[in-house]
Amino acid sequence: MFFRFKRTIYPLFVPAGLIIFSALVIWKWPDLMQKVNGVKEVKAVLVILPVLPYVVFFIGIIMGWRYDNTGMMLASLTLAVSYLALSRFMLGNLPEEVIGPSILETVTFLLPLNLAIFTMLTKRRIFTSTGVLCVFLILLQISAVILFCFPAHPTCSQLLSKMDSVSPDAATKLTGFLTGLRSFLHDRSFIKYDNVSTLSVLAYAFALFFVLIRFLLRRDAIMAGFLGVIVATFLGVTAGGPEPAYMIYFSAAGLILIVTSIEASFSMAYVDELTGLPGRRSLNQTLINLGKKYSIAMIDIDHFKKFNDRYGHKTGDQVLKMVASKLRGMSGGAKIFRYGGEEFTAIFPGKSVEDAIPHLQEYRESMESSPFVVRSKIRRKSTSKNRGKSKLSGVKRAKVTVSIGVAELDKNHTNPEKVLKAADRRLYKAKKAGRNRVKS
Repeated sequence: MFFRFKRTIYPLFVPAGLIIFSALVIWKWPDLMQKVNGVKEVKAVLVILPVLPYVVFFIGIIMGWRYDNTGMMLASLTLAVSYLALSRFMLGNLPEEVIGPSILETVTFLLPLNLAIFTMLTKRRIFTSTGVLCVFLILLQISAVILFCFPAHPTCSQLLSKMDSVSPDAATKLTGFLTGLRSFLHDRSFIKYDNVSTLSVLAYAFALFFVLIRFLLRRDAIMAGFLGVIVATFLGVTAGGPEPAYMIYFSAAGLILIVTSIEASFSMAYVDELTGLPGRRSLNQTLINLGKKYSIAMIDIDHFKKFNDRYGHKTGDQVLKMVASKLRGMSGGAKIFRYGGEEFTAIFPGKSVEDAIPHLQEYRESMESSPFVVRSKIRRKSTSKNRGKSKLSGVKRAKVTVSIGVAELDKNHTNPEKVLKAADRRLYKAKKAGRNRVKS
């Protein structure tokens, strides 16, 4: 339970921290400006400060390209386009000829919906049918915004004039549609925000709920990052007022994408995806930093290959998850790693073999007394109402046991690599002796 809670909360630290820091900067901004009012160097930096979000977004686009993360790349691109539009029209600085929906209302409606869609592209490359389609949809949205928000712009005006000459009725209907669309997007009858319409707030609420569900299912840094981006951009567009409110919040949104992407890459390198345990690379790093007293145990699932062949690889994966789950609860302050395949490693810092054996025995007995339920194919295909009514829809209980070898740092095993090899040899002896036992 604690591990699940940790997996849920930990990825949210970076997004929450950056959002809180941004809010503090905005809150203290007038005081900061007074303190640096006479400093020419700081004033020079403040002049180029509005460019900072574009730098952040550009880095996000490059990282998304490099990591084959289309979701991150398109999200950074969309944030850049949205920031460009909002920086020009945030304070209602709209041209008089606008008769359709405003830039502010249109962007704040489309932005969260796009961000929600991009969460489904985080593991896809850009040059796939889905990636190319999403790029096309972004370009289509930009074209539609230009047409609908600036129908009196010279280019759009020429297009409408040609349409009017070809079909006056269609041109009249388009103008009426734009007027109605503006009224629809401008509605603030339910939720009172100066810069955001009710429809935009509902779009943000939907996007937040959608991404939250995906985060709870995956519990990874990338989904946590998208949650933070949605919250940060919402705070940015609802803050109103002069700079730097939306500038800082949008910069924070871009930084959240970058930092959580780096964190996700680190997790992929150091954490085993199937079991959620630290992997081989993390083990190697831990071995380098051990002190002068420790013991290492190698743990192997008995008859795992036969179990895998009999019940299938998916069931075998469930066994690995079960073993890993119980390993997390091992007492004695053990640090647990997935070594590879069906093998795991437990390191007991500051403990001898004699100290570690009771904790290993406790774990071995816990595994022996916890039968693993194997659901039959018939059960998986049956409905919930029919389950349990037929003998064919029952379940099988399989016994999962482990063999363990443990060794410590001593005069014969003078470094972590030798201790690890000694533990592996003793694991082999445990298997030769009949399995389901601890050998030291």
